[in-house]
Amino acid sequence: MPENEACEDAVAALRRQFDRIGELLGEMKDGRWWPDDHVGDEDAATVLLHTHRIEESVQEIARIVAAMKD
Repeated sequence: MPENEACEDAVAALRRQFDRIGELLGEMKDGRWWPDDHVGDEDAATVLLHTHRIEESVQEIARIVAAMKD
């Protein structure tokens, strides 16, 4: 069904990113991979910044999904 292709692509893209985030979390091992020096803190701050962006995106996707259900 061509009319569902965009929706299917969106779901597939979201699943890929979900898998990637899961892999990254596994690699991070609760932050133990960061060095104990100042540079490690800067890396953690950068990851946290991007985490907030992910949170905002997930909230927007949730809003869209909720609107589709109405």
